[in-house]
Amino acid sequence: MNITEDSSQKYFKRSGFSISKIPETNSKTPDFDGVSILVEVKQIIPDDAEGLGNDSTYNAVKNNLRDAARKFRAYDPDHSKKHIVVVYSDEIVRDDIYSVWTGEWSPEHKDRIFNGGMLLSGDHRQHIDAIVWFKNEADKAPRHVWAVSEDMRQYFPEINHE
Repeated sequence: MNITEDSSQKYFKRSGFSISKIPETNSKTPDFDGVSILVEVKQIIPDDAEGLGNDSTYNAVKNNLRDAARKFRAYDPDHSKKHIVVVYSDEIVRDDIYSVWTGEWSPEHKDRIFNGGMLLSGDHRQHIDAIVWFKNEADKAPRHVWAVSEDMRQYFPEINHE
């Protein structure tokens, strides 16, 4: 188990939710399984790139979220558990994830910036119930959570939600 997976497991345990590491196989699987949740942990480190259309930050966020959605879909096709993506990155900001998730600049500036390519597809979005952002593994609580429903609050009681 790597350091971000270890930090994620400890966070959920402190929050009252036990999750177990899923053994790695040749199949695509999330990292953790709990009674009511599946958790995929991603560490995002964008490459240097110029310009919005080729921005590696957005591409890195989108590609990691898409990969997580595929793992959730393969492992839990009936979506019987909540699917949570935990993102660790000190090189992205809250609005980077928000933009890929919604296609808008930020919650404060709702102008559409993405159509198609940079935006996470609806098919992938339906397999993710929450995205949780930690700046680094030393964070004791997420910096932000994007959740598709209010019932996700139980997993992240200490912070605001969008």
